[in-house]
Amino acid sequence: MSNEVSGVDSLMSLAAQAKAGELVLDADVAVDCANACKEAIASLEESKSRMEGHTGLLPLGNFDCGDDLAVILSDTTKQYIARLDEHITCLRAIHDMVGAQVAESLTTDEETAAALSRMNA
Repeated sequence: MSNEVSGVDSLMSLAAQAKAGELVLDADVAVDCANACKEAIASLEESKSRMEGHTGLLPLGNFDCGDDLAVILSDTTKQYIARLDEHITCLRAIHDMVGAQVAESLTTDEETAAALSRMNA
């Protein structure tokens, strides 16, 4: 059995490090990446939703090769949906990783603004 860590596990580990404050990313890059992840997740979820409506067997005629083709298309669609789920999971892990950095930046900015406001008052 292999002891290799999967890509998703690595991303989850990085997300945990970011949430714990152990991973520091450039704030502008983190914001851009978080936004790109949100858009990509929404797009993949929309594609997945459309594909889920096509997992049943299609009526491709009343003959054996039509039935065989319908089964192949249905199985391929289900495999495609499973791969979309994997990609969505990876994007969510990336979003969590950079999202933690964005949240930290926003908190720091708000704290700095509040401190400056108190000093100027």
